[in-house]
Amino acid sequence: MKSKFAQKFNHDPIASDYDDNIQNEDNPIRKGYSDLMKWVESQTQKSNILVDLGCGTGNTTSQIKSYKKIYCVDISQNMLNIAKRKLKNNDDIVFIENDLLSFFDNFNDKIEVDTIVSTYAIHHLTQEEKHILFEKTYNFLAKGGKVIFGDLMFKDKEYEDNMKIKYPDLVEDFDDELYWYIDDEVKKLESIGFKTEIKRFSDLSWGICGEK
Repeated sequence: MKSKFAQKFNHDPIASDYDDNIQNEDNPIRKGYSDLMKWVESQTQKSNILVDLGCGTGNTTSQIKSYKKIYCVDISQNMLNIAKRKLKNNDDIVFIENDLLSFFDNFNDKIEVDTIVSTYAIHHLTQEEKHILFEKTYNFLAKGGKVIFGDLMFKDKEYEDNMKIKYPDLVEDFDDELYWYIDDEVKKLESIGFKTEIKRFSDLSWGICGEK
């Protein structure tokens, strides 16, 4: 199964500028990025076999210190090429060009994954696709495994409306992207069987950790 907007959000055209853009935390969309990345590192300190879903240029993987193997997955080959250079083609890192959803259907390695991490990628999925992804991650993880999401999120629809008032210049972006509704998505994660924790890093950047 391939996500509906896979090609729309394929970052091949902007790969060369991506890292410069994300460092601008004066932009409300980028604010909290560095703190969220530090949080991801703290959440993965006991990880061994990981999947970095929507790895982009490898920024999330570069934060992870404890691992035996990481599978870096992204639909953009240009982003993966930058990640390969940045991560120096480490033999313990496997790069896979694939969609956020179809990756799970095509993964054939006989290995137990204990951690799935994804930052600033799942907001490219519709809500239905997010829920499908949650189920896929739950079935994919070993018992006691963790899923760690850092992304652009609204607490709920009322929160989104307030953000549109606070940031009128970003309304077009809010309408174009598919930000999470935290209350809805946490409810879905918990209904599947995850025990969740939520952390806020800015108005728009939030982290959700789920343990199987």
